[in-house]
Amino acid sequence: MKRKLFAGALVAALALTATACGNDNGSTNGDGTQAPGGGDAITVALIGKGTDDHFALVRAGAEQAGKDLGVTVNYNAPDTESEGDRQLNMLETALNSDAKAIGIAPTDGIQESAPGLIEAAEVPFVIFDTPLPGSDKPLTTIASDNPGIGARMAEELSTVLGGKGKVAMVTNGVVGTAAERRDGFTDWMKANAPEIEVVDIQNGEADPAKSRDKAQAVLQAHPDLAGFAATGIYATIAVADEVAARGTNTKVVGVDAGPDVITQIEDGMIEGVVAQNPYQIGYQTVETLVAAAKGENPTEKVIYTESLWVTKDSLQDPETRTKLGLD
Repeated sequence: MKRKLFAGALVAALALTATACGNDNGSTNGDGTQAPGGGDAITVALIGKGTDDHFALVRAGAEQAGKDLGVTVNYNAPDTESEGDRQLNMLETALNSDAKAIGIAPTDGIQESAPGLIEAAEVPFVIFDTPLPGSDKPLTTIASDNPGIGARMAEELSTVLGGKGKVAMVTNGVVGTAAERRDGFTDWMKANAPEIEVVDIQNGEADPAKSRDKAQAVLQAHPDLAGFAATGIYATIAVADEVAARGTNTKVVGVDAGPDVITQIEDGMIEGVVAQNPYQIGYQTVETLVAAAKGENPTEKVIYTESLWVTKDSLQDPETRTKLGLD
């Protein structure tokens, strides 16, 4: 499989997202140009759940895979993760299209409706980025090890705090990846850090303003908070900004290494984050869908992609910088 550096594609990915990701007709050949149709060419459909930095890179990986494999990739996504109705419409459109296989990263808003549609589908399905309970139809789920991400945040935060103190969390949802990271975090703390108390968990709904409001409320209620975790990029940025604005010594950990988060790490506002590889998620999803369209199904029900712990010190490491596409 052709593995790409996920952050190195960010500028091109954001440009691609701005022109087409919110468009309900995103058929491309991998470089952002319109792909030819007709004949026996394979078309696969992917439906993301937002257009932030993370999903811009998922799209970029998917488009590159389409180009490398010579297939048409129809990629669509709602503008934000809170538009479940719009994503459900995109799923129905994909089901009525000529796509030979379909992948979806389900938002919280379609967790109940989507399984029935998928069960009735006549084409192969792959779930990517975010798990979807309630259906055995998908061939596999391609995603980061989200419980492991939560556990890694907990372990690193516990180390920074010396295994003691009050901690809180702002999540990017209440189901899917957010729930898995939240539970991975709390389960690790319960099992390994008996002197750390998780005093509050708030849902920022993957929204920058709401995440900042939740972080503010938590810090007001717990002025002695020693540590603060976040399960998504918007929550991570918001928590770090609010802690810095208050001038407290609360230690912050989070998820995803977008440009703003990298700056916050370099400025000492964040202790560290677990960086995913969204480019690889997109690339592998298209690879798996194309293989499934040819009758070659994956052997594993869950395929995990790599992640790494990023700190101010590790940003000086050439290997880390290369993996993040910074050099």
